[in-house]
Amino acid sequence: MARPRQYDPETLRAAVVSAARGLLEEGGPPALTARALAQASGATSGTIYASFGDLHSVLIEVNRDTFRELGEMIDALPDAPPEPWLYALAEAYVDFMLERKGVWRGLFEGDRVTDVFPQWYMAAINALLAKIAHPIAALAPSENAAERAEELFISVHGVVALAAIGRLDMVSPRSPKALAHAAVNTMLSALKDASDA
Repeated sequence: MARPRQYDPETLRAAVVSAARGLLEEGGPPALTARALAQASGATSGTIYASFGDLHSVLIEVNRDTFRELGEMIDALPDAPPEPWLYALAEAYVDFMLERKGVWRGLFEGDRVTDVFPQWYMAAINALLAKIAHPIAALAPSENAAERAEELFISVHGVVALAAIGRLDMVSPRSPKALAHAAVNTMLSALKDASDA
C-alpha cells in the first residue's frame, strides 16, 4: 500500500494559496472549487481541507496576501500634502484592484460564512481606513476623520465594484479613475464647507 504523500506545511500553504489566487484571477470566487483547487495546486482535496479547514479559509489566506500588497502599494505612494495624496490614493486603489479583478472580488464577494473574521483581517481593513483618515484629520481637525474615511472608501469602493464586474457603464460613461477623483473632490469640498461653517 502506498504511503500518504508528505507535505511541508509552508510549501503546501504557498502552493494552495497561489493556486487559489490563479483561480480567482481567472473566474472570481465561483471558480474557487475544491476540485479545481486540488488540480491547480497538486494537492488532494483531503490534504487541503486538513490543512485549511475549508475553502473559505483558503480565500481568507489569499485575502491576507492581497491586503499586504495593498498596504505596500499605499506605503509606496510619494509623500504629498493631504489633498493631492488622497487623489493619488484613490487613483492607485482603482488601478491596484482592477488589475486584480477576480482577487478583489474575493475580498468582498461570496457567501458570508461567519460573523467573526480573524483579528488580523479586521486590523488590515482598519489600517487602510486609518491611512485615509490621517490626511482628512489634517485637513479638518474638527471632523470625525474615521467616519469621513469610511465614507470616502465606500464611495471609491463602489466605483471599483461596478467596474470589476463590467457594469460601471450602466451607471456612468465616466472612467473609474474619473469617478474616484470626483469622490475625493466631493469629500474635500464637504470638508472645506464644514471648516468654513
